Amino acid sequence: MRTISATSLAAVLVAAALPATAATINVPAGGDLQAALNAAQPGDVITLQTGASYVGNFVLPNKGALSAYITIRSAAADSALPASGVRMTPAYAAQLPKIRSGNSAAALRTAAAANHWKLMFLEFQANQAGYGDVIELGMGDTSQTQLSQVPYAIVVDRVYIHGDPVMGQKRGISLNSSDTQVLNSWISECKAVGQDTQAIGGYNGPGNYLIENNYLEGAGENVLFGGADPTIQNLVTTNITFRRNYLSKPVAWRNAIVSAPVGVAAAAAPGAGSLAAGTYSYKVIARAAAGQTTMASSSASTEVSATLAGTTGGVRISWTPVGGAADYVVFGRTAGGENMSWTTTAASFTDSGAAGAAGSPGAATLWSVKNLFELKNAQDVVIEANIFEDLWVGGQSGYPIVFTPRNQNGTAPWAVVQRVTFQHNIVRHTAGGVNILGTDNLAPSQLTNHIIVSDNLFDDMGTAWGSGSKAIQMGPGGDAFTIDHNTFLTTDNTVLAVYGGTATAPTPITNVVFTNNMTEHRTYGIFGDNSSTGLPTIAAYFPGSIIVANVLAGGTASKYPAGNFFPSVASWQAGFVNYASRDYRLLAGSPYKNAGTDGTDLGANIDGINSQTAGVLNGVASASQVTVLSPPRSVRIVPQ
Repeated sequence: MRTISATSLAAVLVAAALPATAATINVPAGGDLQAALNAAQPGDVITLQTGASYVGNFVLPNKGALSAYITIRSAAADSALPASGVRMTPAYAAQLPKIRSGNSAAALRTAAAANHWKLMFLEFQANQAGYGDVIELGMGDTSQTQLSQVPYAIVVDRVYIHGDPVMGQKRGISLNSSDTQVLNSWISECKAVGQDTQAIGGYNGPGNYLIENNYLEGAGENVLFGGADPTIQNLVTTNITFRRNYLSKPVAWRNAIVSAPVGVAAAAAPGAGSLAAGTYSYKVIARAAAGQTTMASSSASTEVSATLAGTTGGVRISWTPVGGAADYVVFGRTAGGENMSWTTTAASFTDSGAAGAAGSPGAATLWSVKNLFELKNAQDVVIEANIFEDLWVGGQSGYPIVFTPRNQNGTAPWAVVQRVTFQHNIVRHTAGGVNILGTDNLAPSQLTNHIIVSDNLFDDMGTAWGSGSKAIQMGPGGDAFTIDHNTFLTTDNTVLAVYGGTATAPTPITNVVFTNNMTEHRTYGIFGDNSSTGLPTIAAYFPGSIIVANVLAGGTASKYPAGNFFPSVASWQAGFVNYASRDYRLLAGSPYKNAGTDGTDLGANIDGINSQTAGVLNGVASASQVTVLSPPRSVRIVPQ
């Protein structure tokens, strides 16, 4: 194998003229990475210096239909990097070259129909001010309107992509290619104010995606397919295998971006102004830059007051500086009704009596938080053996898993969510569970159909993470929704909620199967809008449904079809190995062992789920864990 140092464009062009054998092209710090990309041939490996920065808007060129990959990777030895099948983490950052955009455009994108590129052992840093996409695989605009323009055969393996801790990032990977694998990678700090952000998001790619063993962190939706209308006519993203990923949002994102000032004090300052004698009150907020052009505000401090007695003067307000604050706004002067403000960069301010700007303290600025995994235009999707956790009521109502067809901009009436299997997952520490929309309620779309939610553990759902979200929500319309062998632990008053239509003409969902599940019934159990618990809701919304072999602890048998179970809540909880410690395996003597319609235990197969998700948190899997799951779909679409 020949080795070439790409220190200049000329050197790379010389390399390109050498015999066509696989080469290692070394690009040192200060070298021309784009020239290396342009010169590389199938089978070549482009190595980048560990710790070196490569700043630019690099393009993976189209070299024709290739049969061998060109690899871009760190020059570090394999022994210093994660092994095959082991997830990249920030702990390896010292071994990784740094690729960064110097502006708001992507640090790396693909040319039309580019193919057979592999990214390994690289760190991609935030774009300027967190704008745009860090990596663009394919395009979501009018430059990609035909399948022949779609890049394909792209592998992203053991890569670290992150936004800025303060400024965030709009999106880690824009996935509008085909035949693409995102493996063993870490994508974090994708967050913004007032707009959606994603670790991975795409809407104009045909699909054939394998997304496996990644840590994915995004404030809006950690992962989203859809969300804008495809520019390729009639495109529905097809064949997605989403396996053994860990999706989370830092719980700190639930708090205000900027901390409120503390240690606030007010003291009279006689002779320091023209304020008349009297009592004056103040609150202070801190402000800091947070994502693109946003200036985030804290909540208001505790109100403080000072009294000028028998003389004119001013009031001096002081506080403990807030880390990272760009400035502060002081609001005064009437207790409980501060409606005038002054801005200062110091941690103190003297109100001398001069007029300030009109306004009162508002709510603290938060990161825009919505869902964990959402499909808006996708079909033939398998989502299995993942861990989804930490989602609260924020920018939306707190459903971590969302299957909602959206003709987002009104130009894609073919949009659909269909043939989706969600199985062997853990969903925990969230407000709700799964939200399924039968058809777009804002613009024409196709009908959601053949959704399977099977053998999942939904734990610690409910009011601690915000109120109003259900374990399962459906509506309006749709066909063939199967909810089977799940264990739900929720404190919300409704387990399965359904809505749609009117009081006299509810919109039915056909071919609903709700079987072999275990849950506390709570107040309303299965409940529909303009209806009542159990049988009336089932008759109105679920004609011809199969609802049997479910444990609805604390519910009333007469309100439901025959063949379900209604133990007391206490006896149901006592039937687990250790309910208090969240061990939801059934005791050997449980009446729900082998009681399912298929002869297996009711609820989720906890041992199976634990086995299949072992290692998901730290990104280390065994071969046996992969083989027990559904086989990956074929990952190949040849653009026509």
